[in-house]
Amino acid sequence: MPLLLLRGGRPAPAAAQAARPSGQAPVDTAQTTGGAPGGLDVKAVIARLRAEQPEYIAIGNSMMFSRFDMTPEKLNALTGHKFFFILRGGSTTAAWYLTLKNVVAASGVHPKLIFFFFRNTELTSPYANTTGQHAAYLNSLRGPSEPVVDDLLRPPPARGGLVDGTVDYVSGWLNGPKGWYNFSAGREDMQRRITNLAMRAGGVKTGNRQEVTDRFSLDHLRYDVPADIADGPGKDEAFDPYQSLSTDYVNPEARSFLPPIMELAREQGFKLLFFRVKRRPEAEGGTVSVEPHEMRGYVQRLQHWIEERGGLFFDETYDPAIRLDIYNDGDHVGEEQRDWYRKYFWQRMSSIFP
Repeated sequence: MPLLLLRGGRPAPAAAQAARPSGQAPVDTAQTTGGAPGGLDVKAVIARLRAEQPEYIAIGNSMMFSRFDMTPEKLNALTGHKFFFILRGGSTTAAWYLTLKNVVAASGVHPKLIFFFFRNTELTSPYANTTGQHAAYLNSLRGPSEPVVDDLLRPPPARGGLVDGTVDYVSGWLNGPKGWYNFSAGREDMQRRITNLAMRAGGVKTGNRQEVTDRFSLDHLRYDVPADIADGPGKDEAFDPYQSLSTDYVNPEARSFLPPIMELAREQGFKLLFFRVKRRPEAEGGTVSVEPHEMRGYVQRLQHWIEERGGLFFDETYDPAIRLDIYNDGDHVGEEQRDWYRKYFWQRMSSIFP
């Protein structure tokens, strides 16, 4: 009851979530950033796609926009081709699948190629970044019926018993697609209300909220800290970027969004490219990224699985030309190095892009 009272008595409808502005980014570039709440203006992006009829569409997160910038103009000028970016910091395969289905496919546009940047085991880890601050963005991308998303993101079945089963059961009962209460969306809305209350109490005017939000953008705050802490103090208790190697995710077929993405591409006649970015080398001046020995086998299986289904795959991980000094923080490329990276990327990919 206190939760419902704080939220105004009922959860916000999905339509209201979808109508929220896309945050910091202007609508005409179809971008959003990781620090800004809210969702994507799907209708506006579809209109832009239809108007521009791009040759190539990029769907991704900070691994992409920290290498190319938020807008494609410089890449267009370099390559002589027309690119279109749909980027969201922290987005993962759940958002990428919905973007492919409800934005690109729904637009009727058929580019020559659609490509994704990924790192580690992102392509086969379905639960990453689907709750909390990411919930509103996912909600804005949903269509009237999303059985694939509802199935993959459904909480695991309860194992029974008060200790090990009840929490799972109640979570599914409240959070599930047919649950009584969309808890992720509710928590997101509740956090905004509390933030607004705190800002008003501190004398910050409502109109200044965007300025505060901008202050916590990628340029000012490293919100993708897990990329940096794997080798820091307390690393054994920290986020493990390769934790899924010991789970079902080693198999690309095992409950991930990758099969639905590939099936959707087959139905629509889309050509897909999956580009694995190199994690930042750890040694000063070094060119080698340290990774578990199992990772090579995982990537080989992943590449074979994708190519067997008509997709393209490229891995820059073992290229010594990607050195430590091009990185800014985590696995993000520094702004002053993006011109170099764009040239590097096109030099290697121009013959692959149809």
